[in-house]
Amino acid sequence: MPIYEFHHILPLSPIQKSRLARVVTDWHSFTFRAPRFIVNCRFVDTRSVPSEDNYVGGKPFKSNRLFVSLRSGTGRTEEQYIDMTRKLQAMWNETVQDVPAPSVEKELKDVFIMGTLDSAFERGWFLPMPGKFENWVKEHTPDFQKLAESGDPVFKDLLEEIKERPEFQ
Repeated sequence: MPIYEFHHILPLSPIQKSRLARVVTDWHSFTFRAPRFIVNCRFVDTRSVPSEDNYVGGKPFKSNRLFVSLRSGTGRTEEQYIDMTRKLQAMWNETVQDVPAPSVEKELKDVFIMGTLDSAFERGWFLPMPGKFENWVKEHTPDFQKLAESGDPVFKDLLEEIKERPEFQ
């Protein structure tokens, strides 16, 4: 939870994917005051998918697209969704600006944000609803400490994040 799935028609290097995942994760975690480990990013290279397998307006079409799945029932406004879309487009544009491709192939024209996740279970934990992460992290920090001590790298990172972010202390 959330899931940012990039379908791309231009070649993205591992460095570009990593950078985009990092900036999206940082932006989401700080904007929504949530730990980084809950942010999922996936990249799907659609260059090998035949054009006739994707249609827009009834005609074969290829483009870069972003599908975002968020928790449902959060009460976000239309303005918040528009702001999210613009920020995500800016992150994409900054990341792909040096990709050697025609400018039309670099554009992220399609962003679909869906409030579809009713429950989230990640890394063995049921996650709270958005807006409830600060208290949830504080309440479970001793449990996260045990997991980190047992060698779980996700919870080692989470403990470092807790030290850096005042809202989790």
